[in-house]
Amino acid sequence: MKLLVLPGDGIGPEIVAAGIHVLKAVNDARELGLELEFEDIGLASLKKYGTTLRPELLEKAREAGGVVLGPQSNLDYPPEEEGGVNISAMFRIQLDLYANARPARTRPGVAQGRQGLDLVVMRELTEGFYADRNLFLGNGEFMPMPDVAMSLRKVTARGCGRIARAAFELAMKRRRKVTAVHKANVLKVCDGLFLREVRKVAKEFPDVELDDVLID
Repeated sequence: MKLLVLPGDGIGPEIVAAGIHVLKAVNDARELGLELEFEDIGLASLKKYGTTLRPELLEKAREAGGVVLGPQSNLDYPPEEEGGVNISAMFRIQLDLYANARPARTRPGVAQGRQGLDLVVMRELTEGFYADRNLFLGNGEFMPMPDVAMSLRKVTARGCGRIARAAFELAMKRRRKVTAVHKANVLKVCDGLFLREVRKVAKEFPDVELDDVLID
């Protein structure tokens, strides 16, 4: 398997190097046959190539078995027309990386805030308030007046349905329970649509328990 390694900015190279150290140890122990290809992104790429993300890296990411992506210093990037591409957003949009699985688990020998914790948060990555990816053209964040800032939130039935399905499919391999976290008591339209689609998907998984809680 080939992995594309993109160290990124700031602490990115340091933490990616630590991750690669672990990958190499696992590769040696398990004989996984991992191949690592390193490429510059972010400020290093901007200095070398005039852009924070070269278009060919998207194709390399599609062809790779996985991507190790370090953090990026987006606040230090120039405008997009001057080469400051939002790297994470571009990957998520172009590769349709909509489901972010975030495991949280307590482990023996490590300080625990709560014993026996073992859950996975499924986070949708292509919609919501992300101003850099929630419109086909333009930006979802704007200022109608100098002292007023506004952001648009995008929620679609398709987006809600597929993140719900990813959660239910994962739950089938785990404890067979899904909790939908929302704010539908106030955001009746957007979060109401989310709940509707989650409940619709739940009917396809009768062996998985569904409940919902207000986020606050």
